[in-house]
Amino acid sequence: MKKILFILILVTVILPGLFSLDIYKEIIQPGETLLGTSYRMGGSTPSGFDCSGFVTYLYKKYVPGLPRISRDMEAFGSPVKRNSLVPGDLVFFATGSSSGITHVAIYIGQSSILHSISNGPNRGVTITSLTARYWQKRYYSAVRIISDSGTTGPGSAAAVSTDTDNKKSVVSNVRFSRGKYSGDIVNGEPEGQGTLLMNNGDKYEGSFSSGTFEGRGTYTWADGTSHTGEFHDGRIVDAASDEGENYLLKKDSPWETWDGVVEGDFNLWLEKDKNAFEEWKKNN
Repeated sequence: MKKILFILILVTVILPGLFSLDIYKEIIQPGETLLGTSYRMGGSTPSGFDCSGFVTYLYKKYVPGLPRISRDMEAFGSPVKRNSLVPGDLVFFATGSSSGITHVAIYIGQSSILHSISNGPNRGVTITSLTARYWQKRYYSAVRIISDSGTTGPGSAAAVSTDTDNKKSVVSNVRFSRGKYSGDIVNGEPEGQGTLLMNNGDKYEGSFSSGTFEGRGTYTWADGTSHTGEFHDGRIVDAASDEGENYLLKKDSPWETWDGVVEGDFNLWLEKDKNAFEEWKKNN
């Protein structure tokens, strides 16, 4: 009886972390319901978030050992190359007046990041393009805190795997920096058949490959005119057609020209560092 009870307790302790996490359902879409939430220094609730507080709020149930501050988060996970990012990876930026990491965002696919921003043309919880000049220029590093091998970063008791890696799934109304997507998706990139409702009112329905229009599809402009035919690398193949404006290929982000400072949670890190030093002085 004691042996059975011990096994039950062990299973209860271990199993919560040993499961496959649907990154879209459990992290990205809940995060997107918070779009428009105000930025608040030190905030980690829907009343207001700073950058790392937003990440902590979404991940704390699945990665309880995740540190609170972006600089510590970077040391917690496993390093990921920029061209190997998958949804759920954390991306870090040097955006402040100081050197080093000051800001963290969640990679959600299609070169898009979900984060809470203190300053700039878009503030609070928002989605921006990772390839926009501001974020591309200030990119620092990325880490994976939830992996396909069932492990997380050092110090975490959880063992959570993600079901996105190299597996096709179907999503509904996931927002990216360019618009809202429904359809087949692999590693955060539309792959197969899908529909992209773009921010400017344009719509594409058809075949995707590596996140862009590839194969047969229909592009409908906001004024109601449309073109059906073959697409390659996001462009209409038919030489005789008037392709009009393809929103997917435009660079219209306000972050292309903005050059200010996003302090992120740097002041929170300074306060933590100061408190740690005061504690050390007291004990020594």
